[in-house]
Amino acid sequence: MTSDVEGRPGVTFGELDPGQGFATQMSLNGGPCTLLDILVIPPGGQEEVIERWRQHAEYMLGRPGCISTQMHRALGEGGTLVNLAVWDSPSALLAAVTAPEFAAIASDYPPGTSCTRQLLSKVAVEGICVA
Repeated sequence: MTSDVEGRPGVTFGELDPGQGFATQMSLNGGPCTLLDILVIPPGGQEEVIERWRQHAEYMLGRPGCISTQMHRALGEGGTLVNLAVWDSPSALLAAVTAPEFAAIASDYPPGTSCTRQLLSKVAVEGICVA
């Protein structure tokens, strides 16, 4: 995995779908989207990462276009956290993650923290769910 911001020591960002990078996904026009972040935490760093995420969440929830966010933790002793954040549009998310405040918070994550991410949109499946 490689970092998408030079000099960012905390979180290393990677691509979930190598066929379409995250930067490309954020440049797409569209309506509501869900951000999926899969964080892998170094041993002993989970509580610190949750605190950093809380700071990120507070920042994001104050940005135009952020609808909601929810953190999920692996059961037991797992070192994985999953964030699901709903946004009005990819462009709203792009504006939030390119602001200097975002980079400042990201630099405070424990070294060895990695984040794989993907932008998703709802899919209508007849008889099961609506888009």
